[in-house]
Amino acid sequence: MMDDTFDLIQYLTVARHKGVIIWLLNIGAEKYWNKLNQGIVDKNEDMIVNRVEEMNLLLCREQDVMILREMPDPIFLSMLQKLGFSVPRIWIPENADLITPIAELVLKDEQIQSALINISREEQDVYFVPYAVTYIEEQIAEKCGLHIIASPSAINAMVNDKIFNRAIAQKLNLHVCLGNVCSSVEEISQEYDRLVNHSPFFEKIIIKEPHGASGKGLYIIENKDSMQAILGRIARQIRNNPDSKWLVEGWYHKKKDINYQIYISPTGSVDMFSIKEQVLKDTVYIGSKMPADLSEEVIHSYKNFGEVIGKYLFELGYTGVAGIDSIITDDDKIIPIIEINGRFTLSTYISFMEYIVGKRKIFSRYFKIISETPFGYEAICKALDQEGILYDESRGEGVIVYTSGTLPSKYEEGKSIYQGRLFTLIVSKDWELVHRYSSQLDAFMDAFSNRILV
Repeated sequence: MMDDTFDLIQYLTVARHKGVIIWLLNIGAEKYWNKLNQGIVDKNEDMIVNRVEEMNLLLCREQDVMILREMPDPIFLSMLQKLGFSVPRIWIPENADLITPIAELVLKDEQIQSALINISREEQDVYFVPYAVTYIEEQIAEKCGLHIIASPSAINAMVNDKIFNRAIAQKLNLHVCLGNVCSSVEEISQEYDRLVNHSPFFEKIIIKEPHGASGKGLYIIENKDSMQAILGRIARQIRNNPDSKWLVEGWYHKKKDINYQIYISPTGSVDMFSIKEQVLKDTVYIGSKMPADLSEEVIHSYKNFGEVIGKYLFELGYTGVAGIDSIITDDDKIIPIIEINGRFTLSTYISFMEYIVGKRKIFSRYFKIISETPFGYEAICKALDQEGILYDESRGEGVIVYTSGTLPSKYEEGKSIYQGRLFTLIVSKDWELVHRYSSQLDAFMDAFSNRILV
């Protein structure tokens, strides 16, 4: 059930006192929308990924409710308040574990559901804003009488389809990557030959599954030999699902990877609220720079793209946040749609930092951690402070660590290796200083395996 008076961007900026938002960062929605090839399940990885839910705290207002599987480190919460963030009411499902998706935990917890029912009855203007909408979140909304702020799950699933995204771009007469949709290994092989012999030829191609996130289901092919193993895997998937299709495109030399975020309101208005330069290693996102270093002309072009795409998505019945990945090629051609994420992205949660740190240059950095000893939020901040790079409010610059639950903070008997993720924001008044901090942070992380944080 939608409410036409709600505008997420206003509620996060100029109308932060209005209403109550129920937040749920239900990462991993793709598996509910589609039958994905799960491959080998890494439980340690899943546990870490599930804990990125704490990023949602960067958007919360004091009167809101955030449902998390674990209470964040109190020192992390104190840091957020010290910087000027609002810490909401935090609710934890009973018997929560680190593997079960957070939305499923809510559906299992009658006490949480009862509290949601009460808040929807007792407080005015209550809105349910999940990271993504699947049938699970729809069940929560229905059982608890919540206004869910997004389009139905079937429309979300349709929008989160890379082949459909390409069709949208073609429908709107936007530039697309050279390539084609293929439904067999023979067609994929033929398209590879066509692209590598194209003038100008492509040195590499990329094969994409229609669904997937965080670089999964993407295969970069550098030569015919390297493609054979991939084609074998694809052939097995086609045998299991004869209707499956694949997107085969040329791999472009790029000046920039650009992500722009739009919000489509319940009434159809479109707001491009963020544009960032993404930093990728091959196909895997490792961070973002904001604001993106683009000319006013290029920014204006992206605003127009956002408006056109948002209006089209609204006609399809889509509302809410959409994160759109794009590239600017070496010859300055903008390809406005590489893919559309019809949901929040991790980039969404850092899109409003300007309201906390002011007009600064910000570079988000993401690191995988392997440590011989566990450590928590206080220890990593102490170590960064000793290096002289922890964020200093008086100067308005330095490194902010913006999750605590992704750190390997818990000792386990007999465990010799601890894995985690470090999510940071490097903040300063100009890019030269940001890059200097980034280099220092790289050196810090390179030496990390030799450190024991206490």
